[in-house]
Amino acid sequence: MSAQSIYGAICESLNSEGKLPNDFSLPFNKTSPNQLRFIPGAKDGIGIFHFGVKSSEEVSKKIVKLLKNDWKKGSISSQNEIAELLRECSTLSVIDPILDSIRQDRKGIDIDNLFDFACRLAFQSSDEELVKLGIGLLGLLDLSNKQDIIDKLLVLALYEEFTLYVIVAFSNYQNGNDLLFKIAQKVDGWGKIHAVERLEPTSDEIREWILRKGCANAVMNAYLGLECANKGNLIGALHQDTIDNELFEGISVIIDALLDEGPVEGISAYEHAEEALQHYLQIASEHIETITQFWRILNLQSWLISAQIANRDELLKICDDIINREVWRKMVLEILNNPDDKQFFYASHVASRLNMDVSELIFKAIKQNPVEHCVYISIVYKNPEYANELTKIYEEILPLDDMATGMGDFLFAESLAHEHNCLDFVLQELKNYPKMGEKLVQTALKSPVTRERNGACNVMEEWCKILNQNLQTVSPDLFSLLKEIADIEVNPDTKNIMKKLLNIN
Repeated sequence: MSAQSIYGAICESLNSEGKLPNDFSLPFNKTSPNQLRFIPGAKDGIGIFHFGVKSSEEVSKKIVKLLKNDWKKGSISSQNEIAELLRECSTLSVIDPILDSIRQDRKGIDIDNLFDFACRLAFQSSDEELVKLGIGLLGLLDLSNKQDIIDKLLVLALYEEFTLYVIVAFSNYQNGNDLLFKIAQKVDGWGKIHAVERLEPTSDEIREWILRKGCANAVMNAYLGLECANKGNLIGALHQDTIDNELFEGISVIIDALLDEGPVEGISAYEHAEEALQHYLQIASEHIETITQFWRILNLQSWLISAQIANRDELLKICDDIINREVWRKMVLEILNNPDDKQFFYASHVASRLNMDVSELIFKAIKQNPVEHCVYISIVYKNPEYANELTKIYEEILPLDDMATGMGDFLFAESLAHEHNCLDFVLQELKNYPKMGEKLVQTALKSPVTRERNGACNVMEEWCKILNQNLQTVSPDLFSLLKEIADIEVNPDTKNIMKKLLNIN
C-alpha cells in the first residue's frame, strides 16, 4: 500500500470552493506511454453508455468468498488478491453481483468487520479499484449516524472516477437525492453526467439548477440534453415572461445538446421539440449576445435544413435574421485580434461558417504562441508563404533533439506531450509541401511515438507522389535516415511502410 491514500491525495488538492482543479491527477497514478489514457470516469462511463456492462459472475463469486473469510477473521489478508482480480475484470463488471450476493446472504457476516474493511478500502487504499469496492460495500450499511463517513464519501465523489460509485451508494440513504445534488454541483465530467442522470427534481432549487447549470459538462453536453430538458421543465421555462442572461445561457446549452444525438437520444425523443425550438429562437432574437451562443444558432440552422418538422421554414427564417446581423462579423474580428480570448476557438469556427477570410489573424495568433495554437494551422497552411514561415518557426522553437529520443512503440510521449501533439499537427500539413520542414520529418522518424513515425512516412510518400520521384531523389538525407531507422523499427506495420518507401521488397 502506498504511503499516501487516494482519499488523502484528494483532500490535499481541494481548492477554496471545495472542488478538485481541472488538471488534478493522482500523484502515484502514472500511465504507461503504451496505454490508452482515460480522463477520470471515462472508462466506466463509456462502458455504461455505449457497450453495456457484462457481469463476471465467476470473479464476483471468488471475491465474495475472499471478503467473507476476511470479515469472519476481522483481517485484510485477501486485499492484494482481491485487487488483482478487480484489475483483471474491472470493478464495474463485478460490483453489482458482489453486493447482491452479500444482500441475499449475510449469514455469518460481522457487520463491524464489514464496516471496518470497507472503510479501509475506501479511505486508506491507493488502488482505485479497491476504493470503488469499498464505496460499494459502504452503500450496504446504515450510515445515518455516521456523518463523518458520509462526508468522506462526498470527498471521494469529487474525483470523477468514483462519483458513480458514491452516487449508487447514496441511493440507499433516506436523504440520498440531497446528497446527490451536492455532488452534482461540484463535478464537471463523467461524474456530473452520472449525477444529473440520477438526480430527481424534487424542489424548485434543483429544477432551476438543472436548467441553468445542469447540462454543460467537460465531456459532451449531449449526454444530458434530454435529461435536463425533461427534469428542468424546459418548455415551462421557455414560456416565462422574463428570462435572465444566465437562464438563457442554460437553455441555449440544453437546446444545442438536444440537437446532437450521437451519444444518446435527444431532440427526436423530446415531446415538445417543435414548440421549444419556436420559443427558443424568438427569445434568442432578443437575448443572444456572445459568439458561443451565436455558434449554437449556426448549429441549429444546420440541423433545421434537413429536419422534418412542420415549422421548419419559419424557424429557418428566424435563424437567418439572427445570422445576417453585421455584429457577428465585427465580434469575430475583435476576438481573433486577441488570441488569449476564451472564445477564440468558437470565433475561428464561426468565421469559417460565415466564409470570412481570417487567415492573417489566425497566422498572427499562431506566431504569438505556436504550440498552444497549433490546432489552427490547417487554416493558414493553405497559404504557402504562411506555411513556409510557420514551418521555420516550428523548426526553431520545438525542442527537436529532446523529442527525437529513439525507437519505441508508444501511443503517447512520456514527456513534452504538447510539443509532440504540435508536431502531429504540423506533419499533417507538410504533406502538401515537398521538401519543406525536413528537420521536423527527421525528428518524427526518431520519435518513440509510433504515430509520429507513421506521420513522417506519410509526408515522404506524398512528396514522392507530388514530385513523381523516389525518396532518394526527393531527399537523400531523409532516405539515408529512413534506411537506418527501418532496420531497427519495432512496429511491423510501420516497418512495412518504411520498406515500401525505400523500395525494399
